[in-house]
Amino acid sequence: MPNAILKYTHGNPVPATVALVEGNVLRVKLESIDKRYTLVAVSDYPNVLEVTGNTHNSRADSWAFAVTARSAGNSKLMLRSDRGEGMSALTVTPALVSITVRKAVSLPDPESDAGLLVRLFLAEVRGPQEWKDAGISGPDVTLESMRMMRRVIVNRLNSGSAKEFMAAGARDIRGIVAASDQGSVQFAGFEHYPNIDGKKLKTINDKMAVVNDATNTHWHAKYAEFYESVLLAATEPLPPDPSSTGLFGWRTAGKGSPSPEFMEFKTLGKNTFFTHKRLRISGR
Repeated sequence: MPNAILKYTHGNPVPATVALVEGNVLRVKLESIDKRYTLVAVSDYPNVLEVTGNTHNSRADSWAFAVTARSAGNSKLMLRSDRGEGMSALTVTPALVSITVRKAVSLPDPESDAGLLVRLFLAEVRGPQEWKDAGISGPDVTLESMRMMRRVIVNRLNSGSAKEFMAAGARDIRGIVAASDQGSVQFAGFEHYPNIDGKKLKTINDKMAVVNDATNTHWHAKYAEFYESVLLAATEPLPPDPSSTGLFGWRTAGKGSPSPEFMEFKTLGKNTFFTHKRLRISGR
């Protein structure tokens, strides 16, 4: 009995259980199929999983199918084959693919503190694809870095001297993040928040595209975990300040101090964090 292996278009076998995100298009293929077989891919719940693009390449004796995740839920993908007279049945491995479709991840309301912080962290913190080149050992480093970034913003707001950060009169973290003065800004790309400038917005969108693309079998899980740490850092109770006097700034590692008033505290995740010569957080 002839057997065919269901594969992704990049060549790896498709497992019996697959997770997708709403909107994902999973492209699969079967190769080296005798011309006397006709294959059809079907879904038991087309409203969850729609099968389209049923194409046959006669030159390569292959079949290709596009499977679109339409809505959250569970569905099964099945391959059926019709055979010519005298042909034995064709088996496909796996014979049945159970597919779970998850809702796409949406960013929090941009008007909320969480929405602002999530977007800022996504723009400022390197994603998993950059960790190796940046010398970042793993997700614990980026989580700690985001917690320190949040501390910087809150410390500036509560310092009683927000004017030193171009944010005189700031009443919330948005006032700190969007601070600017005659073209100089504190957080590049966020001076017109909730509108975010092009380069920073592209960085955010590129990361979220991987978070919501389960067909990216190499990076999706890593980015989904990364996003969960971003959301945690933005919404958890404010953690203790790791410095003895309070963090008041950060810059890309190697860029130097923002001014002589800042003192280097720690470099983490390719960002250097600073305390301040005069300013202190309450109680220190």
